[in-house]
Amino acid sequence: MKRRVYAALALTAAAVMLSGCSGSKLSHKSSDVPDRPENWSVEQRALEDITPIAGEERVFVTRDEETDAVKIIQGVLSDDPINNEREALDLIASYSQVMGYIDVYSELQYSGATEYGRKVDYRFDQFCDGMEAGFVELMVDPDEGNRAVVLNSHYTDLWGFSTKPKVSEAEAVKCAGDKYRTDKGTKPELIIAEGPVLAWKVPVNDEDVAEVYIDANNGDIIRRIPVTD
Repeated sequence: MKRRVYAALALTAAAVMLSGCSGSKLSHKSSDVPDRPENWSVEQRALEDITPIAGEERVFVTRDEETDAVKIIQGVLSDDPINNEREALDLIASYSQVMGYIDVYSELQYSGATEYGRKVDYRFDQFCDGMEAGFVELMVDPDEGNRAVVLNSHYTDLWGFSTKPKVSEAEAVKCAGDKYRTDKGTKPELIIAEGPVLAWKVPVNDEDVAEVYIDANNGDIIRRIPVTD
């Protein structure tokens, strides 16, 4: 490998425990948190280590247009075969530096494997303080010696993200009720919405809208979920 990074798991775990997902009580993001970890518990791989899939001339890499973060890698990611979810997670962890992951062992939970033809897709959902925030998928191809050939990342960078709402449950219901009818005893759910934004998901009674997302920082309606048949 062209780049190798070694570290003890304790270093990464300690950094995550210091900040977790909630580095600030004042905003969704904060500068008052420890520096992002630059050490990982497993040896790190580089894009240069990846080889093209059989029949392809090159490795395909897709990046986010705004952040330039790597979102998809299509190529043979390792010479080692992947036979189970633990080996899949270890391989994902080895691309933490490339993909911008913080600590996959604490953030990702295995949710199952899906077969697409002969290929197997291992999916891991990302959680922060019990709230789902994103997911990562690793596809394994038996025709490539059961090696991983696609890393698909919908990971959300939550370093320094606060999960402490400034808007209470009752206030969120009132904010929703200012524009939509809400039932007595309406119970909102605290979620991480796209952005990422900490939000309350509030059910409403409306002909066209089933629920609204209330920004847990300022009470604004940031999303409306339409009624479906």
